[in-house]
Order: sequence, then structure tokens, then C-alpha cells
Amino acid sequence: MGTLRFILALSVAYGHAGDFLGFPLIPGDTAVQCFYAISGFYMALVLNEKYRPGSSTYSLFISNRFLRLFPIYATVLCFTLLLAIALSALSKNELPFVSQWQSLDRSSLASLAFFVVSQVVMWGQELYVFLAVKNGSFVFSPDFHIAAQPVFMLAPIPQAWTLGLEFSFYLLAPFIVRRSAAFIAAVLAASLALRLFLQFGFGLSGDPWSYRFFPSELAVFLVGALGYHVYRLRSIAFDRSVLSVFAVAILCVGGALLVNRWHGLSRVASVSFLILTFAAIPFLFRATNKNALDRALGELSYPIYICHILVIWFVDCVTAFSSGLVRGAVIITVTIIFSGALYWLIDRPVDGWRQRRFVTKRSEGMRLPGTGVDQLKATSRS
Repeated sequence: MGTLRFILALSVAYGHAGDFLGFPLIPGDTAVQCFYAISGFYMALVLNEKYRPGSSTYSLFISNRFLRLFPIYATVLCFTLLLAIALSALSKNELPFVSQWQSLDRSSLASLAFFVVSQVVMWGQELYVFLAVKNGSFVFSPDFHIAAQPVFMLAPIPQAWTLGLEFSFYLLAPFIVRRSAAFIAAVLAASLALRLFLQFGFGLSGDPWSYRFFPSELAVFLVGALGYHVYRLRSIAFDRSVLSVFAVAILCVGGALLVNRWHGLSRVASVSFLILTFAAIPFLFRATNKNALDRALGELSYPIYICHILVIWFVDCVTAFSSGLVRGAVIITVTIIFSGALYWLIDRPVDGWRQRRFVTKRSEGMRLPGTGVDQLKATSRS
């Protein structure tokens, strides 16, 4: 499944680089929702097979998830700010968020405090797409496309709003994904009902409501969690009810996503890809969780996703490429190289300490449920 994550991350980078091959690959919203489902699967896996239920385990799980995301995020944030400072000192073209800050009325300390805190902790950035600046304060805006000054334009890492959604799921996951498939399906159904209620009751559909509003997106995460219940079946015939729940959930989520952001037949292709990906997750993991190359590619997916906008800005500032194949190829190449450096220099050392924290807590009283050696290896990085 690491190869799939790698392809999804590159698809997002490719789209932001301008579809330089002349045709689109996987749409950005489709790739993001695939990541949501994969995250749901992995969190169900680690919470059921790595972390023992309990208040101390909850704090360990949340802090470990923060440590999984924050070091690379903070590194990219620092590099982005350094690039902005360097460009300002050299009187070069400013980065988009810098010009937005220069035109901002910064009279509301509460709004500025919220922005700074959300930048530091990551959580809260998902709200940027529902906010606009008015008279120096952040106010609700149901459609950032028509807002005069949407808040997300102030963000140094614009795509990091998905980290806020991820973290919201982490906060809830221990209370949901350890439960039965029927319970997970019930929460999933409530999330879908809210999505459709917002659409048909209030006309809130399409971007940002179609894939950026966490209560509605919870259903996509939980499709992945149901996939874990399928994965742990010893045979297809072992429990057909779980397979039936999984299949119905996939179709219901796919149908809701189709009507929630309909824009012609191309949407059918996107949702079909989503449905196939949702269905494949437990089987892909079973087939690839012992493959070292697949795992290595998967480790690059998060660094690629979080650094590619910075790379695009950097390439556009230091090269003369305005568009085209060469520019795109340089962006993708530099993104992969930079991501590899982030993984080896930042993520791996921090992860070693993160895993030692887990072992220490376990020795102090936590119990690791019985799992096979390969399963332990598969969950050790999560």
C-alpha cells in the first residue's frame, strides 16, 4: 500500500505543478480522500493491535501521532519562512502568503492568536477554508472562492489544512475504531446523513463542503476502519456480514460523494477510482506489508505532500521556467529528493525516539496484544 500512497502524493504535487504532461492524473480531492480512508485503516490497525485501551494509552497515542506529523511539518514551515525572508532581502518576487499578510488589517489579536496557535499545533488549519478576513477579524465564509480575502491564503503551507482534519480523526479514533463493524457503520451513516442534510437542507455542497468539512469526511475515514475489520478476517467465508457491511458502506460513501460534488462524467471516473481504492485497501495491505520497497515508497508520501508547494515556489523563484514539461520534471525531481532528505534526516531519528517512548510505556504497564511478527513490523512506524 506504500506504492499507492506514493502515487497519491505525487498526483497532488503534479496537479499543483500545473498538470505539466498536458492531462490530469488523480484529482487532488480524490487523492486526499483516498488518504483519509488509508489513514482510517492504519489507525484501526494500530489502535487494535498496538495500543491497549486506557487513559494513559490515549495520551501516548495522541502524542505519538503529533510526533509523527510535526517534525517534518515544522521543518518545511521553517524553510518556507526562510525562503520568504531571503526573497524579501533580495527584493525578489514575494511568496503568495507574504503579499496577503502585507495587505492584512491585523487589528484583531484574537484572530491572529488563533492563526499562530493553529500554525504551531497544526490542528485548526482545516477551519481556514471556512473563514475570511473582514475588518481585521476572521469571520465565517461558506465559500472561500467568492470571499474577498480567504484566511487560507495567509498560510505558509496551504495544503497543511488536511493535517487538521487528520488530527481531528486521531482525537476521535480510539473511541470508534475499537468498536464493532456495526458501530463503525452507524457512525459512518450519521456522517453521510449530515453531508446530505447540509447539501439538500442548506445548499452546502461542492468545495469546501465536499472534502474539507471534518464531520462529513469522518465517513471516508471510517470506510478505511471497516477495511481493517475485513483485513483481520482469517478467510473470506469467516464472516460474510463484515464483508457485506464494508461493501454497502463503500457504495453509500461513493454515492454521497458523487452527488455532493457533481460536475459531469469526470466525477463518475473520480468516484469510481475512490470506490476501487476503498475496496482494495485491506487486500493491498495484506499483499504488501512485508515488502521493503513498498514500505520505503510509502514513507516518502507524507514528506512529498507537505513539501511540494515549497519546492514549487523555490523552483519558480530560482529558475526561468514559466511552465512546461521541464519545469514540471524539475519540480517533481526536487520534491522527491527533498522528501528523501526529510525522511532520513528528520523523520527516522524522531521516529526512533517515538518508538522507544512506546516501548518504555509498555514496560511500565501497557500490554501489546498478541500479533504476528510481520504485523508488529507493519504497525511499528504508525
